[in-house]
Parts: sequence; structure tokens; C-alpha cells
Amino acid sequence: MIVFIDGEYVKEEDAKVSVNDRAYVFADGAYEGFRVYNEKIFKYEEHKIRFQRSLDELRIDHVINNEIQDIYEELKKVNNYENVECFYYMHITRGQSPRAHAFPSKKTKVGIYAFLMPKALNIRNYDEGISVCTVPDNRWARCDIKCISLIANCLASQIAVENDCAEALFVHDGVITEGTKTNVCFVKNNEVYTHAKTNRILAGVTRNTLLELCVKNGITVHEFPLTLDKLKDMDEAFLTGTTEELTPIITIDGKKVGSGKVGSLTKKLQKIFKEEVNRYSY
Repeated sequence: MIVFIDGEYVKEEDAKVSVNDRAYVFADGAYEGFRVYNEKIFKYEEHKIRFQRSLDELRIDHVINNEIQDIYEELKKVNNYENVECFYYMHITRGQSPRAHAFPSKKTKVGIYAFLMPKALNIRNYDEGISVCTVPDNRWARCDIKCISLIANCLASQIAVENDCAEALFVHDGVITEGTKTNVCFVKNNEVYTHAKTNRILAGVTRNTLLELCVKNGITVHEFPLTLDKLKDMDEAFLTGTTEELTPIITIDGKKVGSGKVGSLTKKLQKIFKEEVNRYSY
């Protein structure tokens, strides 16, 4: 696979980064993940705006222009990924400087890394649903920034794997916030419930798109904290994410959600979202 690293397109195994890059020593950077359908970046502008916001919040002095699209086009070409559903990743770091916690005294050139890889939807999970577990939310208080410091997410994901689950849901002070790489929604009486946009979650592009589609289709949406003890009252649940789209949840911590099967509203929303993908990309 050919990747992009600091202005060059090289084989993945030949990509190199300085040991003084602040991404390496401090995880000092932001990233964005994109879904590619029919060779088009889905919701490109929404992702670009969120990426820029993350950089601004981290005070990384860089304005995103056309590099997201330009690098994608070249990666598609050199990897021969035509007509292939892909996942596209890019991160931007504060750049290289001798190790010191405070920002470099002189402006540094940002570091940029990107790759493009085939990524199809997990149809089995999408059709049959998944099991998830809950874990304490011990992340920092700025979860709304899509930064590359993800060790808490990695630890939570490993707990999910060890419990034969596809995802872990974070719980902060008894409130379900989000997954390690997804947002989570619940359904009660054909109405959708999800955590509000606060510093406790990263409001996903898929999440935001879905909520807009709900409103357009007359489906009521509630954005407020949902506590663990309310799970037993929910009829359905599903994850939203760039690579997951809308993936149903059938058990949480070993307990069935509703009937323990993929719910009717979840199926309807999957169809509505697919229609949006087709409208946007085809």
C-alpha cells in the first residue's frame, strides 16, 4: 500500500517520521476519517469543517485547503483503488521540535500522514446486530476534539474484545456517552435518544446526518444524557459511525436490548441513510 507522509507518496513500510515529531512524543495532533463511496468522499465539507475545528481547538496553526481532496485523488491513483469502497485517514500534527511540553517557540511545519484502504461494511453486523459492553469513561474532558491521543479508547476496545463484544460504550457518572469510535443511539416508542453535543462526545458526521434525516422524516429526536438504569426501558439501540454506518446493538453487557433482535425503526433508518449515501455519492 502506498501512503502519504509529509509531502511524499511511499510504500507503507518505507514511511518514516522523526522521533521529534510531537505526534510521536505527545500525541499532539488531530485526525479525521472519511468514507469513500463511488470514489467520492462522503460528506466531505462536514468532515473538513470538523477537522479544522479540531486543529483550531488544539491551536495547531494550519488552514486546511485542498490537501484532503488532492491527497485522496493521488492515493486512489497510485493504489489503483478505482470503484472500491474505501476508508480514508489523515492526521495533522504540530510538527517536529525538541521535546518540551509547551509549544515550539518558533513556528514548525505541520506533519501530515494519510492512507487509503479498501473498507467494506460488515454486512453480518449490519444485518444481525452486535453485542457491546460498557466501561468507565476515563478520557480527558475534551472528547469533542478529534485528537490522535486515543489510549483510553484503545484500552476500552481491548476490554470489548476480551468480552467478545464488537464495541465498548463509555459511561460517565452513570451516563452513556458514546463508543470508542462510534456514537450511540437508542429507540423508545419509535423516537430516537442520543447524548447531546457537549465536550463529553465527538459528534460524528454520521450521527449528525442521521439526526437531520430523522427530522426530515418526522422522527422525533431527543438529545440529552441517558443513564444506565434506563437501558432496560429501551426498545432498540444502534451505533453510528463512518465505517459502521448504522449498526444495530442487540445486547449490552449481556442483556438484550428490547427483543434482542434488530428493531424496525433501526431497519428503517438504515434504509433512509443508504438513500442519503446514494443521493450524495451516485
